[in-house]
Amino acid sequence: MHKTHRRDFTGLKKHSHTQRLRILKKLVIPALRRELGTNMIAVAVDGSVARHEDTAYSDLELMIFVKNKRRLPHGFSRVHDGLLIEGLFITEKDYYKMILEPNPQWYLAGSDILLPVLNKKFLKKLTDYRVRNKNKKCESLARGSLHEVQEAFGKLFTAIDKKNRENLFVILSDVVLSVLKMLSFINGKPYTSSGRFITEAKKFKKKPAGFDEFIKLVSTARYHDWRDLEKHAIKLFKGIEDYFRVKYEDAMYDSDLRIIYRKKRNKKRR
Repeated sequence: MHKTHRRDFTGLKKHSHTQRLRILKKLVIPALRRELGTNMIAVAVDGSVARHEDTAYSDLELMIFVKNKRRLPHGFSRVHDGLLIEGLFITEKDYYKMILEPNPQWYLAGSDILLPVLNKKFLKKLTDYRVRNKNKKCESLARGSLHEVQEAFGKLFTAIDKKNRENLFVILSDVVLSVLKMLSFINGKPYTSSGRFITEAKKFKKKPAGFDEFIKLVSTARYHDWRDLEKHAIKLFKGIEDYFRVKYEDAMYDSDLRIIYRKKRNKKRR
């Protein structure tokens, strides 16, 4: 007879959507009011709870909007009754810059949804914000991510050459993540959550040759054959280069070393 193991954890317990919101309103919000006072503008839930997709072990993620965060920490993490509660202190200006405007973390942050808890009017203004020239900004980020992809594949091919089985999973995970981030920028679409990266990437319209085969090899854990792994890795890396070569030809890597860094000069008014 199969024995069921009980999960008697102290720091990880099951909670429902209703229980999470109850803890937020009865404990977290009063504490924030006491500590932040008039510096607090609004509070919203984000992540899976905001999307009403939280499961038994989901955490509670908060956006805490303040007037001034100069004397505040970046945020906080607390475990209360087995529920992880994470809060980010953020200004309105930083929300536009860090979450809504395309940036290196936009591949996930850009899908942010806010469930209002305090000051719905203020939060509506944020959700009504529209990014200008989004495609151009995402294209620039996609090209910039080539360096990260190049580095990740370099480590993978080294692992293949050395038959580094022990560390292959970690190295391969880095390759997958770097490519998934690039695809988000190429398609101008952030992922809903980390748990949907591959599922959503497979549906993108713009994908380099070899992506589907490579990602299937990884997701089905059939990457232990060195020759098969190398074949698919080569095809995908060539596919990525071919995609960018169409746009930038031989200048896609910014290979000119005559100038490493050029400061922007401010034009003086005459």
